Amino acid sequence: MQKLSEIQHLSYSSISAYLNCPRSWRYKYLEQIPTIASPELVFGSAIHNTIESYITSDRTKLPVTFWKPIWSKQIEGEQVAWGDSTPEQHFNNGVNILSNDQVIYNLNTILPGKDHMGKFLVEQKVELHVPGVPLPIIGYIDVQTQDCVPGDFKTSSRSWTADKAQNETQSLFYLAALNQAGIHEHLWRFRHYVIVKTKTPQFQIFEHVHKPEEIIWLFSMIKSVWKGIKSGVFPENPGSWLCSESWCSFYKICRGKYS
Repeated sequence: MQKLSEIQHLSYSSISAYLNCPRSWRYKYLEQIPTIASPELVFGSAIHNTIESYITSDRTKLPVTFWKPIWSKQIEGEQVAWGDSTPEQHFNNGVNILSNDQVIYNLNTILPGKDHMGKFLVEQKVELHVPGVPLPIIGYIDVQTQDCVPGDFKTSSRSWTADKAQNETQSLFYLAALNQAGIHEHLWRFRHYVIVKTKTPQFQIFEHVHKPEEIIWLFSMIKSVWKGIKSGVFPENPGSWLCSESWCSFYKICRGKYS
């Protein structure tokens, strides 16, 4: 079991995990109980890595040509709770998505910028320092395009709405971190690139603008999370959509169902 004093940083994902279920946060980050990955998580990571490989390539090959080796590497040695699905079904779903004309067209509109060393601005590490929280909050921005707008890749089983994109806390976190680092070219703009895993895949792009004053709310929220963690407050959240055997890796342990 890891002590709280041994934690060197928080992350955007760990902040979100605490908000979804503090008990689950304790199991994962303090007790460090091993978990089995969900097919959705594995699939999303593989699609993300495929997109990143494609948009930083010379684009002489189709996106689907990157898929097979990335998918194979993603599931190699990984414990996955496949349930009623199979790796082959998910692989074929990836082929369907990455062969779709609309998906390919939209991927070709994503032009990553480069830093002063000529390195593509993908998986860009950022840190946010919140007054009253002794640990930095880190995150990784999926892409920052040539027009200086940061963006995030998502896979979803259903279409997003503009309101959902606007209300995503993740984009506010990234923008606040960039602003704190003195990077202002984005003018508080952010893009979500959403691949919808329907039979005929969809590719949605949402651009929205946050306001600098929203940082006050963001800092307050992060400080509240830290206060709960520091105080050892880790209640269950049975009302969360994650509280089910399908979505929570710790469900059986939490509910006392060890067999």
